[in-house]
Amino acid sequence: MPYIDQAFYNDVYNGIPMDAETFTMLENRASDIIDVLTNYRLAGVDLSQEPELIQTNVKKAVAAQVEYMYSEGGELSVHGGSPSSVSIGGFSYTEGSGAKIVSEMTRSYLWPTGLLYMGVGVRC
Repeated sequence: MPYIDQAFYNDVYNGIPMDAETFTMLENRASDIIDVLTNYRLAGVDLSQEPELIQTNVKKAVAAQVEYMYSEGGELSVHGGSPSSVSIGGFSYTEGSGAKIVSEMTRSYLWPTGLLYMGVGVRC
């Protein structure tokens, strides 16, 4: 479920410019990542009915993730496009420590919403 449109990304978030097709593809992947991070707490929920802090931060989190994936090479950034270590016989090549899938900014935007909490609620 898409949480933002390209107008929000361009006009409010002021993200890196990209064509509409690329934006749509990355926005769908970014929304999926937000759903996974939040343990699907927003699935089937009308975001416009949530408090302003949650609405704004979820939208900014999606925009940050779109921008991150775009700057990291597009959709392949989610699927781990190239290996970080290759060995053939006695030859070995290592590139960094592997790619991160989720932007730190994405997590930062979601943190104050409480949507990242994975504990168990207790009622007394």
